[in-house]
Amino acid sequence: MATPKLKQFLKKALAKYKHKDVTQKEVVATLKHFEDLKPVVDTYVFNDGSQTELLCLCGTIPVKIKANTYNIPVCIWLTEFHPEIPPLVYVRPTGNMVINESKHVDMNGRVYMPYLHEWTHALHRSSSASSMPTARSSPSRSGNALQRSSSASGVPAARSSPSRSRNDSDLIVLIQHMRRVFSEEPPVFMRSACPPGSYLPAEIERILTDKVYRNRQITQLDVRNAVTNFKDLKVHVDVFSTPGASKRELLCLKGTVPVIYKEGTYNIPLKVWLFEDHPNASPVCYIVPTNNMRINDRCKHVNANGKVQLPYLDDWKDANSDLFSLIQVMRIVFGEEPPVYALADASGAENTGADVVSPGTTSGTAPTSASSAPQQADQATTDKPPKSADRVLCLICMDKKVDSVVYDCGHMCMCFECGQAVLDAQANCPMCRSKIKDIIRTYHAGVAE
Repeated sequence: MATPKLKQFLKKALAKYKHKDVTQKEVVATLKHFEDLKPVVDTYVFNDGSQTELLCLCGTIPVKIKANTYNIPVCIWLTEFHPEIPPLVYVRPTGNMVINESKHVDMNGRVYMPYLHEWTHALHRSSSASSMPTARSSPSRSGNALQRSSSASGVPAARSSPSRSRNDSDLIVLIQHMRRVFSEEPPVFMRSACPPGSYLPAEIERILTDKVYRNRQITQLDVRNAVTNFKDLKVHVDVFSTPGASKRELLCLKGTVPVIYKEGTYNIPLKVWLFEDHPNASPVCYIVPTNNMRINDRCKHVNANGKVQLPYLDDWKDANSDLFSLIQVMRIVFGEEPPVYALADASGAENTGADVVSPGTTSGTAPTSASSAPQQADQATTDKPPKSADRVLCLICMDKKVDSVVYDCGHMCMCFECGQAVLDAQANCPMCRSKIKDIIRTYHAGVAE
């Protein structure tokens, strides 16, 4: 039974809530079931910049992982229309924890599960569709945050209240689902036990905390998202210098990214430099060919020195641009015209090189050699129609092929499933950041090869 003090707090906290009594009963039952959760009122900031004070349950929930029980810090926000609309759930790591990004938890700690996606309640079913508000998502800089599971979790249901339908969603069952999912894949891990590539090395932490970078937290999240999705990119602290400019230490993403060209997959070597006021200033990107490569002067997106020139960099906007999307744009344009080619060896055969061809992928020869680059490019244009939409992978899931158009900017950069998820989340086009009005599935027709 709720104490008078708790009842008084909830009465005040739920004053502007549509269903005060139902929400209060559910909160009291949840707090009784999970005693390490506490109710607080805090400000929640939505994607569009608006903010409001909401009731949230903050604290820890016990999760059994490999025979041991751990207390996972979470925060469950209840909207003003609860329980018509599902809660907004976050993992909130402490100072010695790092978020373990997975299909159920994004880089910001936001939790996505089928139970939340399929949230339903008698109050929701009785409301008219025209009067139903839409839950807004929290700010996120990552395009790959929309990649979520849609399969059932298989968690046994908690005891239902006599006043509720057996099919009604509630907080207790939600938390039970979270405990089951987190036991299979922990949402956080200790910094001392960070797996490779999941956190920034000590020297990078140093350069960020020494106030060299003005937006330390945003930069750290942006870098972590890029290196998490592109495993062959590593973060370094290196000296950056240009003619007539002073030298200075900057963060640099160095390594290779996979590019699909003429049915083959190739690892393109590059460096991405981040300036001190990142993301307010656009990064500087360079292609860094190995000894058996040369810059392809036919590629209009790379100059003779290997510097990458893209509209995405020219139109860089701190609030909407990020490293993950930048690299995805580079993969698309380099798939049309590679920025490097492999030199031919003494016998005249092309040198494919282990550092050019991605291991474990289907590939023919290395990108065009110096002697045959113009001829092969022209032949590819005249012999068969372009197949960019058939071979380019979705920017979001990087698994399925692009098969949809963003309306009304016209970009083809996502599969239909991810496009729908982006649309539902009210996010912008990952290519140009314009508002998405609709996602249109496309179908290719023509003569088979």
